[in-house]
Amino acid sequence: MRDCNIWFGIGMTIGSVIPNLDYNCVRNVQFLNMKFYHPLKAIYVKTNPGPADWAAGSGGEISNILYDNIEIFNPLWWAIYIGPQQ
Repeated sequence: MRDCNIWFGIGMTIGSVIPNLDYNCVRNVQFLNMKFYHPLKAIYVKTNPGPADWAAGSGGEISNILYDNIEIFNPLWWAIYIGPQQ
C-alpha cells in the first residue's frame, strides 16, 4: 500500500494470523507514504497466540513488515497498536 490519505480509519492492519499446527505467515508487506487523520488506530499489528502446548515450529509468523513515511494526526485511540485482536 502506498500514497494514501485516510480519515477515521481502523489502520493499516497486518495480522490475526490464525495459529495452525502446520504454520501460517504474513511476510514482506510495505506501507509507504500514508497520512492518517483522526484514526481509531493508524498502525495495527494483530497478534493471535496459539495454545502454549503446541510443538516448536507450529503456529504463525508476522515478519518483514515496513511502515515508512507515516504521518498520524489526532488518533482517537492509539497511533500504534500491537497486540491481540479484538
